[in-house]
Amino acid sequence: MNKNMFKYHLKECEFRFNNKGQDLYKILLQNFKNNPLN
Repeated sequence: MNKNMFKYHLKECEFRFNNKGQDLYKILLQNFKNNPLN
């Protein structure tokens, strides 16, 4: 794994662990609606 990407990988693992059993698509969709990337 690229060392520059490790922090992102770790945060993704943390997010998935904290939201296990839930629909990640719905969580991310709601998050992006509330906080657009643009």
